[in-house]
Amino acid sequence: MNFGENIQEWFSTQVGALFLVIIGALAIFFLVRREFSKFVGFAIFAMIVGVFVFTPDSVKDLGSKLWTTVFGSS
Repeated sequence: MNFGENIQEWFSTQVGALFLVIIGALAIFFLVRREFSKFVGFAIFAMIVGVFVFTPDSVKDLGSKLWTTVFGSS
């Protein structure tokens, strides 16, 4: 591995951890204030964003497959 790959790996790990802390804090905030509708909306949003944060390769593959399906192979 070179420096660029190492820094990318480290940055991805840090962003993932920060993402989980923010999600946990906001979830607790909404539950304590008993704002269940906001909690459910936030939970769905967090799950969608989590896919982009933790598995970007699968999102890229899905986009490529959809592009090929809609517009044909090129």
